[in-house]
Amino acid sequence: MIYLFTVLNSVLGTHQQETIRHRHRRHQAQKIQNEITMSSKIASILILIAIYSNAIGKQARKKAEIDSLFSIVSNSTNSKPDSALVTASVLEGILLTGENTLGLAELYNSVARAYQQKADYFEAIDYSHKSINLYRSIGDSLGVASNFITLGNTHKYLGHKKESLEYYLKSADIRKAYGTQSDYAAALYGLGNYFYELADYAKCGSYYLQALDIFEQARDSSRLADMYFNMGNLSIVNNELDKSLEYYEKSLLFYSRIGDEYMFPRIWSTIGRNFYNRGDTIKAKVYFLKAEKGFQKFEDKLNSCQNLALLCRVEMGFKRYKSALAYALKMSEMAEEIGAIRYSIDAYSLLASIYNHQEQFEQAYDSRNKERIFSDSLYNLEKDKAIRELTVKYETELKEQEIEKLSSEKELQEKEILLATTEKNAYMIAVVFAIALALAILAFFTQRQKAMQLRSEKALAERNTQINSLLQEQEVNTLSALLEGQEKERLRIAEELHDRLGSLLSAIKLNFNGWIGKRDLSHDEVEDYSAKTSGLLDEAVTEVRRVSHNLSTGQVSRYGLVGSMEDLAATVNRSDSIKMKVLHFNLGERLPIELETGIYRIVQEMLANVLKHANAKEFTVQLSKTDNSVILTAEDDGKGFDYKEARKRGGIGLHNIDNRVKKFGGQFSVDSSPGKGTIFTFEFPLEA
Repeated sequence: MIYLFTVLNSVLGTHQQETIRHRHRRHQAQKIQNEITMSSKIASILILIAIYSNAIGKQARKKAEIDSLFSIVSNSTNSKPDSALVTASVLEGILLTGENTLGLAELYNSVARAYQQKADYFEAIDYSHKSINLYRSIGDSLGVASNFITLGNTHKYLGHKKESLEYYLKSADIRKAYGTQSDYAAALYGLGNYFYELADYAKCGSYYLQALDIFEQARDSSRLADMYFNMGNLSIVNNELDKSLEYYEKSLLFYSRIGDEYMFPRIWSTIGRNFYNRGDTIKAKVYFLKAEKGFQKFEDKLNSCQNLALLCRVEMGFKRYKSALAYALKMSEMAEEIGAIRYSIDAYSLLASIYNHQEQFEQAYDSRNKERIFSDSLYNLEKDKAIRELTVKYETELKEQEIEKLSSEKELQEKEILLATTEKNAYMIAVVFAIALALAILAFFTQRQKAMQLRSEKALAERNTQINSLLQEQEVNTLSALLEGQEKERLRIAEELHDRLGSLLSAIKLNFNGWIGKRDLSHDEVEDYSAKTSGLLDEAVTEVRRVSHNLSTGQVSRYGLVGSMEDLAATVNRSDSIKMKVLHFNLGERLPIELETGIYRIVQEMLANVLKHANAKEFTVQLSKTDNSVILTAEDDGKGFDYKEARKRGGIGLHNIDNRVKKFGGQFSVDSSPGKGTIFTFEFPLEA
């Protein structure tokens, strides 16, 4: 029994120990499993942290790269536009992959200003509109206003004065409503620059002073530096020389504060011009020389050309023709190197004067010839530029009309929805008011009719007076312009006779003196002198014929058909009675003078008829040229007329138009009916 108990106790003890060992092993395994799980979790967290840190690092590096590229573009837009455009191309690719709308809008605005610095105004306008669309998509009104300033400057350089002013005013309105005082002042500063270009110095000064007051309160050193410089320029044209010096000194101080030494030479040159205007040529020369060193340091060859011309004139005033010649030669080389044609013309004009003073007539004659060649080149470039400007203006108007059309369609849809919502209730109210209104109209109908008749007669009399005044004003303006043009032409021809014909005759005299002073000349030498003298005389005869031809030309011949019609439109638009537009296409070359004069008279006749009879708000003239003909279209939005009935009555105006068209073998058609305006279309054949 005791043995059985002992065995049982032993078995139970062994089982208990096995159970304890099993539990211990299971606990150890669970502990190891927990440790493995915890290690896995820690490893996962560390991996996630590493991935997140790497992503954050990439974003930080990308942002730093974008900021760096933006800084390069911003700093080089004005001074090195080509470099700015190269960097902008790289930055655009990065921004497009990240769908950074704000960044792209800012970049396109900078690109537009870079193209503006390069005088590539087509691209400048295109990128400004791209930037505007992006800013509008994110509701950034101040970004739109910034582009309006860029567009205002671009159209100013293109000579589009109306469009330029509209953009400046739009920018000022937006910045006043949504921006800071400094933003608004920048818009006022732009308006001041606009009126400075128009030589309206009173308005320019008014806007400058408003902007200056705000910038001084904000202590905006960068903008104050520009403001003081331009205020100095304005003071010079207003002959306030002491005040201009004060502004230039302040400008130098603020440019020093912002570290912009690039502007120093320009300010020194303008200070020199200030002393030159005072007659203190010694001080003027000191500043001109100081400026020239600065222009050479910064390789600013364009402003250097202007400064060299001033140095040349100072030396000519001292009769130091040798040093004046050196400055003029350096200016001519630099101007040709950078393609500055106007400065090339000025340089060769100075060279001709210097050579004349030195009695080196052959060199003077050669310089005059080069001056004439560059003048002709400038004329051709300006003609091409005018054609490009018209194209840009036309395409820009189309884009803006498309934008306005889309905006109008959106507004129309909103109005239609609102109308549909309230139409039912409005209908009942309208019926009640219509009945009441009908009773009121019936009660006062007779008295109202009499009052309307009196007002109509008075308005008609005032309109006739206004029309007669407008026609008289146009006639007076035309005569005044003709007399002024004749006087300017006489002065120009007198100058040409003195400079060009005088140089030729001096050369002929020099040739004769050389001939007479030599004896025992061989037959070949006599022939050589005779040939040279004959050639110079032929050139003199040609020059006299050219001057004679210039004297014989008429007004339309001198100013051109387009110029004459635009002058007519400008006179008409000064009144509030009607607005006249002139559009022309493919008129790079002049038409025959008789045809130009005839077309101009037809337009005058039609304008007179519109003013007297049509009661129109707008009168539009379009002129275009094809390979074989010239097309003239004249359209008004007036009350129209019955053409067949007018022909039967035999109106003098239509009779005159008919005779002028037949004179040039042309034909015309009329599309008009009462209440729908009138469209005249003319076609004139061109000789092959």
